[in-house]
Amino acid sequence: MHLLAAVASRIALFCDWLIGWLLLATVVINLAQVFTRYVMNDPLFWTEEVIRYVTVWFTFMGAAAVSKADEHMDMNLFNEIQNPTFQAIHKAFLQAMALVFALIVTWQGMRYTMLNGTQTAPTTGLPMLYVYGVIPIGGALLSIVCIYKIVEAFVPSLRERDAP
Repeated sequence: MHLLAAVASRIALFCDWLIGWLLLATVVINLAQVFTRYVMNDPLFWTEEVIRYVTVWFTFMGAAAVSKADEHMDMNLFNEIQNPTFQAIHKAFLQAMALVFALIVTWQGMRYTMLNGTQTAPTTGLPMLYVYGVIPIGGALLSIVCIYKIVEAFVPSLRERDAP
């Protein structure tokens, strides 16, 4: 169980690190686009497409990091119920639903990537495998984190050990 906690923590750290660098790249690319468009009067042709693809990476890689940190948006409908058993079951149920979704995303993302990964991006010529490939990767990482969160709901000692 401690291995699962360590793997989930490493996944979240890696995703946080990657998202930070992708955000920095997006800001730099966007600033370059603004500079070349309005100062140089000769805009870069590839920036919009690259920023769009980086946003896809944000979404799928960020899901695992956000889920690990319990920062997904939720309704908190049952927070007032103080029963720890109920809260554990509720948390596990929500994570199980997220796990089902993540497994579907992984499976369908793999199919989609295999079917469309040989295409190239219209402006940059980038193989779409690099864009679509994040769908099954992000789904798989989210699946691992969801499994950890389900176990964590019933084994509180993992939560305390995993806390920063």
